[in-house]
Amino acid sequence: MKLTISKLQLTIFILFFVATVEESIAGDIDKLISNLQSRDWRTRLSAVEELRRIRDRKSINLLMSVADTKSEVWRVKIRAIRLLGEIGDPKAVSLLISIFNDPFLNYECPAIKWNTAIALGNFNKDSRVVDMIINALDNDNRIIREAVIQSLGKIGDSRAVPFLISALCDKSFAIKLSVIKALGEIGDPQAIPSLKQIVDNDNDPYIKNEALSALKNLSQGGDE
Repeated sequence: MKLTISKLQLTIFILFFVATVEESIAGDIDKLISNLQSRDWRTRLSAVEELRRIRDRKSINLLMSVADTKSEVWRVKIRAIRLLGEIGDPKAVSLLISIFNDPFLNYECPAIKWNTAIALGNFNKDSRVVDMIINALDNDNRIIREAVIQSLGKIGDSRAVPFLISALCDKSFAIKLSVIKALGEIGDPQAIPSLKQIVDNDNDPYIKNEALSALKNLSQGGDE
């Protein structure tokens, strides 16, 4: 005997399934809201990790609230920031830009700004992000500059190339290496003369090798 299911039965089943899932998620959210109010930062951190799994609008709002709470411990705050970057919901961009531009965070906890810069690297379709990160290339903190450079490479916007080329003059080995990697990732031909100059004149073998790799990426990109 062949079992057949009508369209109406299938629709009822789907609606029932969706309602069950939504009810389960709602219950999870209520529990997580309670955990986010715990005095134990480890409990709050665990709740933040669970929000990553749900990823609905309410969970994103909760992550934004955690990231925006100035009194939150840095471990929890940073995890919320990184998850907002991983999820990539555009509504988080304004908040992340605001956190990065907070003048007190450089002094209080540069790790928050570092992680915010990395998170912003996931929003490659928002021109505000590119403009803000380019402006941050002159940040006084080397670690933050390095994160900014990494994000510019990940975003891949050619507008950043002239500014990155200027940053090749940085005295920091780590910054120079990051800039070369970013130029290779972006793949814009205007970086070729500067990279060739490094290959021909730089005395550091690591810097030379990275410049050669970047040039190879640029060459392959031009052949496609």
